[in-house]
Amino acid sequence: MKKLTQLLVLLFVCAGMDAQVIVEGKTYLNRSPLTGVTIIVKDGNKTIQTLNTKNKNEFNIELDYGPVYKVYFQHPKCVLMHLEVYTNSVPKSRYDFSMAHAVDVPFVNKNDPDVDTTVFSEPFYKIRYDGKKHMEDDSAYSRVFDTRIIKKTVKPTEPVEIKNPEAPAVFAGKIYVNNNFNVPVKNRIIHAVYKDGYIIKTTATNRFGAFAFTGVKPTDIEGIKLEISESGADLKGSPNRSGMDLSNATLGLYNSKKELLVSCKPSGGSCYFDLTNKPLENIVDNAYTTNIGGKLVSTSPKEKKFFANKTVYLTNKLNTVLKTTKTNKLGSFVFEDIKPDNTYYVGIDQSELSPMERIDLLNKDDAYIATLDSVKAGKLCMKINTDYNKVFNNFTIGEDEMKMDIKATIFGDNVNHPIGKLKIILLNDSYQPIDSAYTDNFGTFKFKYLPFLKRFYLSAENTDNILDMYKNILIYSSEDNLVKIMTHEKGKKFTYNPVNAELSSLRDVELEDPWLEYIDKDKKTSEGANKKSPAAPKEITERILFEPNSYSITPEAKEILDKIILVLNTNTELKIEVGAHTDSKGIESNNMKLSDSRAKAVKTYICNAGISAERITTKGYGETRLLNNCDDKHPCSDSEHAQNRRIEFKISGN
Repeated sequence: MKKLTQLLVLLFVCAGMDAQVIVEGKTYLNRSPLTGVTIIVKDGNKTIQTLNTKNKNEFNIELDYGPVYKVYFQHPKCVLMHLEVYTNSVPKSRYDFSMAHAVDVPFVNKNDPDVDTTVFSEPFYKIRYDGKKHMEDDSAYSRVFDTRIIKKTVKPTEPVEIKNPEAPAVFAGKIYVNNNFNVPVKNRIIHAVYKDGYIIKTTATNRFGAFAFTGVKPTDIEGIKLEISESGADLKGSPNRSGMDLSNATLGLYNSKKELLVSCKPSGGSCYFDLTNKPLENIVDNAYTTNIGGKLVSTSPKEKKFFANKTVYLTNKLNTVLKTTKTNKLGSFVFEDIKPDNTYYVGIDQSELSPMERIDLLNKDDAYIATLDSVKAGKLCMKINTDYNKVFNNFTIGEDEMKMDIKATIFGDNVNHPIGKLKIILLNDSYQPIDSAYTDNFGTFKFKYLPFLKRFYLSAENTDNILDMYKNILIYSSEDNLVKIMTHEKGKKFTYNPVNAELSSLRDVELEDPWLEYIDKDKKTSEGANKKSPAAPKEITERILFEPNSYSITPEAKEILDKIILVLNTNTELKIEVGAHTDSKGIESNNMKLSDSRAKAVKTYICNAGISAERITTKGYGETRLLNNCDDKHPCSDSEHAQNRRIEFKISGN
């Protein structure tokens, strides 16, 4: 929620009239002016003012010094909101001053399923006397209040007990080939089935083999039916083609052995998982969510570039902003905790665009997904339905494809006492140390480009009792917002266990991309470790696709190569070898020539963008370095052959 926009202070002596506090403001709903708002001012239980903004979204309230006022804002479509004005702390010696304070009132729709309306029983905003000549907002209170507005997903720590079988639930699971967690059955139609094969609901598995049925009663589901081809082509390449297995969606969160719930054998173009004798609690997960991530690319008549370092919004269908993040230097972003069977919008501020500029969304592999082409509440956006359709599946990412940065600042008692030279230890959810860093002279520490952790903890070594001079330890986010105040006990080590709302304030999540190590030299494992840039040489494989027997650069390949051009322009010390590989189809000598032509075509494209040819060498490997057993002696599916059709970039330099 956007709060204070401007602090207006009127410093004049009122001769012959009572001094007062003036509260000025504007009312909004999703950044659009909201008119017809009724405003009620109360002193205790007594109503002292009532007004209506009518056809405007502006208001002006005059208050006398002395009481604590409650100002209520109501609108038929919105949640009842109120703020408090504390004039009781203004000393009489200041009554000659008239003080004005400006505030925006950002309403929320009262029927919004993502908003916790119960929090508005408390004031959304507090205005206090600053001890001098001003009224100011209680910013610490506002920040904490804001984190409570959007409902948070609470993950269960043990299997859910089905207390009411008639209450709709979320059934979530993952399907794999032949007990092999590394071979998911992806992008396949799947049904929740009742008696006699009656289909209750239909969805699809995603690229990780995961699925979710929402709004299904436990009493109505007896099995899950997976659609496969008559030939069983979905199973080709597996060690054993005899069956598939169903697990819960959390892959053994409740069972360290990762035992499967049930197996099935394909028959007649489908595979049926019988759940009549299995505990349904194992696949009930009302807190089930996924993650989405992609890259934004800007195209204008003058240039094409990554939409880097820009704010991206995730909103619901009522235009309520649920999450915000920033794109990194490659234009990539991530949103966590996406609910199944929901409608979301991913968008950017329309004001960020220049005339004729187009924003395209790519997936993590740089493949085109869609163009942002809708305008809602001042944002250019695209609609995402999370019902496991093709677009959503291409947009979904796994936690192993995510990286995170952690940054915070530590103070003792107040912001005038940053705690420097303090060793901070990062621990995972099992309380095992995974990295460490030292705070700088400003009390700030960073952990950069770490594997994603859903939960983490922070500890500090109280060397030389450096913390013992303070009663309280304050944690501030990278945006200088107060996250936590902790009481410190002398002689004890400092340990911080962030709750869910605090984790998001400390952690920045981004898509994993090996090129980030070279485009951003600050992407180190730990800021305090003073590590050097990645060691060379290093190989990065890209799935740059070509048409059969062709070495022409496709539009899809250009998206990937544009990223590499950006890296080479950013880090001028890098040199690369472009190595092209083919599958085993066709004549071996022809494959060697084809791969050589493809490597040279990639070099030509990069050099045409202004990169010196001396920094790039090429080599065609043909089918000499297959990644699997798909040679002339072993039959393989096209997807298995595709693993061998690749471009590898061998990087040297720093």
